[in-house]
Amino acid sequence: MTRSEHRSPVTGARRRMRAAAVGLAAVLLVALAACASIPDSGPVRQGAPIAQVNDPLDLDFNPSPPENGASPQRIVQGFIDAASSPKNGFSIARQYLTTAMSASWNPDESVTVDDGRNRAFDNVGNQWTVQVNPVANVDSGGSYHQVASDAPVSLRYELTKQKDQWRIAVAPNGVVIDDPTFHAVYSQQTLYFYSPKFDYLVPDARWFPARVASAATRATKAVLAGPSKWLVGAVTSAFPQGTQLATPAVTTSGGAARVDLSTEAGQADQLALQRMQLQLQSSLGSLAQTVQLSIEGSSQSIPPLSDAETPTQDPPVDSHPIVFRSGAFGLLNGTTITELSGLSDKIVSLQPTAVALSAARDQAAVLSRGAVYAVRKSADPVKVDARPGLIAPAIDDNGWIWSVPAASPGLLEVFGTDGQPKAVKTEWPNASRIVSFALSRDGTRLVAILETGAATSIVAAGITRDDNGQPTAVGEPLELAVATGTPRSIAWTGELTVAALSGTTADATSIAEQTIGGQLTTTAGPGGGATIVGAGGLYRYLVLTTAGSLQAPTGTGWQEQADKVGAVAVQLGQP
Repeated sequence: MTRSEHRSPVTGARRRMRAAAVGLAAVLLVALAACASIPDSGPVRQGAPIAQVNDPLDLDFNPSPPENGASPQRIVQGFIDAASSPKNGFSIARQYLTTAMSASWNPDESVTVDDGRNRAFDNVGNQWTVQVNPVANVDSGGSYHQVASDAPVSLRYELTKQKDQWRIAVAPNGVVIDDPTFHAVYSQQTLYFYSPKFDYLVPDARWFPARVASAATRATKAVLAGPSKWLVGAVTSAFPQGTQLATPAVTTSGGAARVDLSTEAGQADQLALQRMQLQLQSSLGSLAQTVQLSIEGSSQSIPPLSDAETPTQDPPVDSHPIVFRSGAFGLLNGTTITELSGLSDKIVSLQPTAVALSAARDQAAVLSRGAVYAVRKSADPVKVDARPGLIAPAIDDNGWIWSVPAASPGLLEVFGTDGQPKAVKTEWPNASRIVSFALSRDGTRLVAILETGAATSIVAAGITRDDNGQPTAVGEPLELAVATGTPRSIAWTGELTVAALSGTTADATSIAEQTIGGQLTTTAGPGGGATIVGAGGLYRYLVLTTAGSLQAPTGTGWQEQADKVGAVAVQLGQP
């Protein structure tokens, strides 16, 4: 087996860019040197006009086409490098393929993101194998998945001669791209769907080639195709089933995207059309400021949604944490606690160790002395779950209290106003323990820390509800990345982001924050960190330590916000 030691077309392009940068730096040095002789006396004289430069520096990725007489290995290497550029329908990469293969090759089927350092090339005759070490995959819909295994993946190519030049006759669909180049060529686009009652916009992160004419078309087609697999059943779309583009492309001009839909969209009433327009406008984001819909060429005049019908997006959390401290429960401002009318006294009476508040702050799920209580303004606290080994509960914006024993992840239950348990089906049959879980502020998704034997995983899953809003199932989980350490608490920090607090060595901790469908970043946590919650204002999250110190990230360290804190509440955010 041989390993690649060539200077690829990509490398050459990068060197040319670096050379241009060096030349530019030299010009700047000359200019700076000239500044040293600028006169500081005498009359002011008019200088020469500044020349207009109409040729902007193009930093896009521009690989090279195949060289005349290139060897089979150079053709395979060059093809993989060239496939990193989506310009003009991957036109450069297609030059490495035979005519027939170029017509059938589908680069949009998948993206394999690898470390780019350890690609190994081997051949038997005209059959070539390339081994890569993937760090992530992007599927045909643009959904990004980090790869947990470090096992290499083999890609197979078959070469033949065409017009006396080596070309690839058989190649796998999709592209291979190294991680740094991926982030230069692709960008995250957040699509939006609706919660089942159309009261929230729910995000769905996708990755598409950046700075290409087809960007708006790709995003629109992805919206029409529906949500990512893990969200199916948890969210809905405003578009009637079967709706497609009536014309091949979405055109953008002057900040407006013009979207022509198929006849299925004609089934929609005025409210549905308004929701369709908002869904696309939110999904196209920076690609277009407005959306103009037409159906089979017939332009639609669609007014915006009324305030009453406009869904909530990413409800904010109060900038003041809500804590149980020194016999009081409420919003913390310095050393002062402002109580929540009709609720604080009831929660204090339970001496809570964990609290989750509804968005309206009129209901709470409380863990006290190992049992879960429903606390509502209108009634006395009710013990709803007394099973042994319960972990911190959650509450959703429909008032359902969620509770589960640590040692029985499959026995997740919810409790409504009648206090009766309702089983929620889960899709993690092999999990032996659940450490922590959290609900998204829109009530459509759940994240959890699970243990299966000695292995720990972090998963996200969609929540299915019946027509009355009762949770009935947690869907097939999407596995998220797990950073170094032992995860012990998880929280939502934004509409697409979650943070996991992990113990590392001794009492040290780390915090891994990641976008669901995106990347992970890690930072050091406070010593003795036990519980993490989402926050507002200056902070994305706060951490409560085992010693009762509420800590906030400040610069490169942590700062105590309050001591002697018995519990910090999880807030859903206020619409």
